Amino acid sequence: MGMILVTDDDTTCRHSIQKILEREGHLVEGAADVDHALDAIGRRNFDLIVCDYRMPGKNGLDFLAELRRMHSTTPVLMISAFADSETEAEAKRMGAEDLLRKPFRRKELVDYALRHMHSDPRGTI
Repeated sequence: MGMILVTDDDTTCRHSIQKILEREGHLVEGAADVDHALDAIGRRNFDLIVCDYRMPGKNGLDFLAELRRMHSTTPVLMISAFADSETEAEAKRMGAEDLLRKPFRRKELVDYALRHMHSDPRGTI
């Protein structure tokens, strides 16, 4: 399937997302914050990045800005329990493919991941 990076400061949430995506056959790496995520991106290519919007220190929008400065075109699925329509619009303006609101169902996450991954065999990024 694909290589996915999950960035979320909430360990339980990050591990849950990782397990869901691994059960779908993806290789998944986790990062607890933006700096660790950027380090992971420097070491390997990912087909999709799932990133929490609200994290201590640098948030998801900071991450998007740094990622795009690196000229990365890796699709980003932003997730958030605190998003409103303004947050969603700003995330998309900065380059997120979509925003998925927490709590979400397993199927929603899997569907979003397939829809936005570079390696999606249907070619629907």
